[in-house]
Amino acid sequence: MRWSSSSVANGSGSGYTGRMRRALIFLACLCLPVLSPPAASATPIAQKLHPSSSSIKFGVQSPSPTLNMNGRFSDFKGELMLDPEAFESSSIRLSLKLDSIQLPPEQLLQALFIQTTLARYRDRSGSFTSTDIRPLADDQYLVTGDCTWDNKTQSTSVPIQVVKLSPSRSEIQFLLDGVVRPQDVKPEVAQIAPGIAGTKGWAKANLIFLPR
Repeated sequence: MRWSSSSVANGSGSGYTGRMRRALIFLACLCLPVLSPPAASATPIAQKLHPSSSSIKFGVQSPSPTLNMNGRFSDFKGELMLDPEAFESSSIRLSLKLDSIQLPPEQLLQALFIQTTLARYRDRSGSFTSTDIRPLADDQYLVTGDCTWDNKTQSTSVPIQVVKLSPSRSEIQFLLDGVVRPQDVKPEVAQIAPGIAGTKGWAKANLIFLPR
């Protein structure tokens, strides 16, 4: 069917024109989401770990008096790139000095053991960089990332608890526990600490991030 200017002017093609107009509007509505530019994502907010307000503690339970201890790390740092609209899109980086362990005064024997064992790790750092964050439950997430320890990197997943997230202050906690596997004990460590395989341990962190 041909559409002449005279038929439109005279109104004889008004029905066809109305149908065409409705069809064009319908097509425009279908194409609008495709043609429209994507919504801009929220700009990440950089927050720095505040060491004096944070803590990373650990404990070891072993029949051997030398290995039975509770302590903390004193030298650590980190950064949180916070997505204020979706924590899953955020990223976390942590690092700590392996030889910054501090023990209570009454654990003198354990302190001597730690000093001897960590002598080869002096001025070395362990680090964790997140690669994926997935929600588990209310305020609980599973953070997966690359963990570098003793010059070796492997993928590690850590369940965390979000206490608070805001541009002015964020707080994250985690608690890990496990058992030292025989295959993870290096020969030089086994010589210094025989029977370390099977030893139970835990690590607990309360991390406070403030604006940079």
